Amino acid sequence: MKKGIRYLRFSSDGQSLHSIERQDLITGQWMNNSGVEIVDTFIDEGHTARNFDRPDIKVLFEFIKKNHDQIDYLVVAELTRFSRIAGDAINMVTKIQALYDVRIVSASRGSIYDCMDHNSFFIMGLEFLMGNSENIKRQNDINAGIYTAKAVKGLWIQGGRAPFGYKKEGKNEARRLVVNESEAIVVRYIYDAYIAGVALYKIKEKAIEMGLKRTATTAVERILTNPLYYGFQQVKAWKQNPGGLFPLKNHEPIIEATTWKLVNEKIKRGNKERKIYDDLIPLRGALRCHCGKLLTGAASKGKMGKYYYYYKCSIASAHNNISAKKAHKQLSGALELMSLPEKLISSIKEKSEIEMEITLKEHKTLLKQRQIEYEQVGEKLMSIEEKWITNRIQHDTYERWHNELTIKKESLKEQIDKLRHNGDKTFLLLRDQLFYLSDLNYVYTEANTIEKQELIKMVFDDFLYYENGIYRTPYIMEPFIRNELKMREMGYLDYTKKRGNFSIIPSSGPGEIRTL
Repeated sequence: MKKGIRYLRFSSDGQSLHSIERQDLITGQWMNNSGVEIVDTFIDEGHTARNFDRPDIKVLFEFIKKNHDQIDYLVVAELTRFSRIAGDAINMVTKIQALYDVRIVSASRGSIYDCMDHNSFFIMGLEFLMGNSENIKRQNDINAGIYTAKAVKGLWIQGGRAPFGYKKEGKNEARRLVVNESEAIVVRYIYDAYIAGVALYKIKEKAIEMGLKRTATTAVERILTNPLYYGFQQVKAWKQNPGGLFPLKNHEPIIEATTWKLVNEKIKRGNKERKIYDDLIPLRGALRCHCGKLLTGAASKGKMGKYYYYYKCSIASAHNNISAKKAHKQLSGALELMSLPEKLISSIKEKSEIEMEITLKEHKTLLKQRQIEYEQVGEKLMSIEEKWITNRIQHDTYERWHNELTIKKESLKEQIDKLRHNGDKTFLLLRDQLFYLSDLNYVYTEANTIEKQELIKMVFDDFLYYENGIYRTPYIMEPFIRNELKMREMGYLDYTKKRGNFSIIPSSGPGEIRTL
């Protein structure tokens, strides 16, 4: 009695699990009808036929090598189950027959192929080639469908879970992403923090604390580089059709286009500085030496085992090496003197509210204008699409105008959204937050390290220096300049509008300032 082994396979491209049952039935019937005993069955589930890097087919080859004297046939339902790459498949089948005298069988065709017979070899090669051709056609159909759905129709067709910040809604062509507002807050924080210069590891820590559920090493980087958050998706080129970023339709962005582009330009430039935050020396990375270099910070162990913290310049030993205790005390004194009296805050609020009313009126006028422009661009887009469909313009002309008009439309939409919402947000911020200006030192003290650095950079425009035992700066936000003379007299802060040339003077002497 002849003996044979079976090989069954289904791929991972959505093929039904019942494919294995069908193959089992076809191969089993042929072997039963032909009087061939089934020695063993090898099954690869969810593996492509484009190569032989499959677990069970490797075991099958080893089995044939060791037991070929007891095997007459290798039986498959169709040759495409064995492989879809004609050249590789023919070479492998020829090798198995030449070395081990085992022939391959296509059970659905009822054909036993003999690689040593030219007619049988030709028919076998033809079946492999037909399967390969069908595979190429099917892949082309799939790629064409994906390109049309994403680039032309603007559909989101990805499987799996929705990107963080969104949830899935609808089915088939009605499927779309809907903003999950509780998660969107985290996404907006990630973008804002990155623009503000916060280190990625700190962004991730805070984002997880806020509810980020993705804990992969590059989770934050993926959110920052995903164009979906500003309403676009990456589409691969297909044949003569270009790839690139294409707009999603019926999709609400979480991030503004300008913000996304600003972030990704910053990512492309790269950032070699590694930021490390320490609550005991919060000015590290925000305070500069008189030479312009950002000061680092470290602890020094005293004779009694107690640690003392210092800010120091990494360029030269003759530059700053400042007691953090003194530096913090001086900054607190300066912030107290920079705080605004209630009368001045009330005056600022009244003037700001008047200006805000004028601005809001201007915004309403501008909003109407932008809405008209938005509608006009939409009409031009429809016109260009109609001309392309009716073959009145070439594809490259369509592509150029379509891309330009799409970008302009998205820019106008972004401006409209800003004009609708930013005025209300600014007014609420003005109304609810101005009173904090009465105690800047409290605001600074209660903030975390990242917020402290952001406050310092904002108030001093990233130009806060330390020289000869005192803070120096060429810039302070205008409302906080009122006590500049007193701040200088108290030895807290020397404000000079034009910085000039701060000489590089070794910091040494009394007052807890020492050289390295």
